[in-house]
Amino acid sequence: MYAPSRTSRLGPRSVVSSIFIWTALLSVPLSAACATFAGEKTACDGLVYKEFGLTRTEYLPCAGEMIAKLDRVGLQVDAMLSGDANARGEARETLHELQSLFNKAGGRRNMVNEEWRDRGLFGLNNKMWMAEDVLEGCLSDLLVKAANAHPGKEGQQMITDHCTHAVKRARDASDAYRYLR
Repeated sequence: MYAPSRTSRLGPRSVVSSIFIWTALLSVPLSAACATFAGEKTACDGLVYKEFGLTRTEYLPCAGEMIAKLDRVGLQVDAMLSGDANARGEARETLHELQSLFNKAGGRRNMVNEEWRDRGLFGLNNKMWMAEDVLEGCLSDLLVKAANAHPGKEGQQMITDHCTHAVKRARDASDAYRYLR
């Protein structure tokens, strides 16, 4: 015996309405995510590199935004290590925002691989990249899996050691920035 499906009972108008409603509901988070990726205008937008990097006047506003992200992710990692269940996700989001600023500022090629006339800025860039690399490891799923392979205090100590080192690197970059200002 034929039993009509829910869709056929609702009729074509209800199906179209349902599709429209679900599309609208799903597009809100998607458009918010796109706005985050596109980002607001930052001090790192439109930097024009010269043969030997940038001047402090040109670059320090952008570096300041990067340092603000490093400072924030450092606090979030500290909260994560203290047991805050949401802090890891927040730190990963902040790290992604930092990586976006790095890309806007020319990426590794312009920031670290090219020699800058201003050695202080070149050193700052290296410190920021090192901090980002170690923070990425601290927040990676790979570290969590490795720690889970060592149950108990040993696994937790592995995360604590790696992430404490990452926060120290972020604070070193922050100190270098404050010295240059």
